Amino acid sequence: MAATMRVAPARDLWRDRVWRRWVWAAFFARLPGTMTTFVLLLTGRWASDSFTLGAWMASAHAVGAAVVAPWSGRMLDRTGLNVGLRRALLWQAVLVLGLAVAAGVRAPPPVLWGLALLLGVMPSGIQGGFRALLSSVAPAARLEAAFALDAVLVEVQWVVGPLLVGATSAAGSPVLALGLMGASALVASVCCLGLPERQAPSAAATLPSATPVWRAPGVARVLGMVIILGVSWGAMEAGIPQRLEETGSSASLWGVLAALLSAASVAGGLGHALLPGSRSRLDGTWRAHGLLLMWGVLLLPLGWMTSVRGLAGWLFAAGLFLAPLTGMLTFLLQQAVPPARHAESFSFYSACWSLGVAVGSALVGGGLEAWGTSPMLVGAGLLPLGFALLLAPVGLRRKRMTS
Repeated sequence: MAATMRVAPARDLWRDRVWRRWVWAAFFARLPGTMTTFVLLLTGRWASDSFTLGAWMASAHAVGAAVVAPWSGRMLDRTGLNVGLRRALLWQAVLVLGLAVAAGVRAPPPVLWGLALLLGVMPSGIQGGFRALLSSVAPAARLEAAFALDAVLVEVQWVVGPLLVGATSAAGSPVLALGLMGASALVASVCCLGLPERQAPSAAATLPSATPVWRAPGVARVLGMVIILGVSWGAMEAGIPQRLEETGSSASLWGVLAALLSAASVAGGLGHALLPGSRSRLDGTWRAHGLLLMWGVLLLPLGWMTSVRGLAGWLFAAGLFLAPLTGMLTFLLQQAVPPARHAESFSFYSACWSLGVAVGSALVGGGLEAWGTSPMLVGAGLLPLGFALLLAPVGLRRKRMTS
């Protein structure tokens, strides 16, 4: 009965024309983000015959996004979401196409690094802006279902994006993949024209503008888990292409493995949607701790895998917990912050993710030649596992106090 009650709102959403248009706009807007790190790694290798430059480009992109995203989100909250999103998408298209030209002529590393940095800075509000727009697209009674479906849709994008990069870069050049990223951003900008503008919230439902979003109760813990998840992902995404070459395979095969991980994440997210909803914010936080722990446990064996089959198996297993974890984290954040600060709060979410990815990519970029691939991949699992275990005693104490 509980599963039926949760599935019904999700099914009803698809009958809504505005929801479907939001899905298409969000899909094309966020698709380049699922391609960026992989493309930057291949761009660095294309220009320098080494993954080290690509890892540093990915780190620069993530740092740029992390630093600017909260400010971009606040600007979106103060102005129209649609106008701001279209502007960010146009900047993304211009910069991606500029990077394609630079890659095509094998521009010097500083030029590529600078373009990667700008590509993180200018479109940094896109992720948070589209999630903030959900409150205008989905009715309040269907909002939890909308966030659960959004987590699944993101994973679908992570299936498609890396596959596109792998298929278009099989010959080694990332230029075609960069062109697809730019075209996707332009299509998303057109789709935004049919979306409603967010309604102005009441004064009673606002958080004082002088209060940082992360000071709202429960937000810091959510953002901390997002950072740890980002570090784990960044280290994994920067390390596995090198491990694939060590096994005698092509680095572009990471696109297939990333798609496999995301396909497992879609299955896990759909299965999680059938479970009873969390009874309280504390219960949801405790569930997020468990999901983060399982993600870390199942990534640990990557450090010892020396075959594509072994890598694929453990990535698939870990992927089953990814969409449930990200869906729970975004819903917890939405509950903790008033609607008037949603674009800013979800941009903080994106910034924390980007910061984590930047740290993970930089660790691999700095440690790959010194220590090899195995310690980097072991760390991708050990960090979320250790963080979840560190938080467990605190969560148990709070659960006992409220029971």
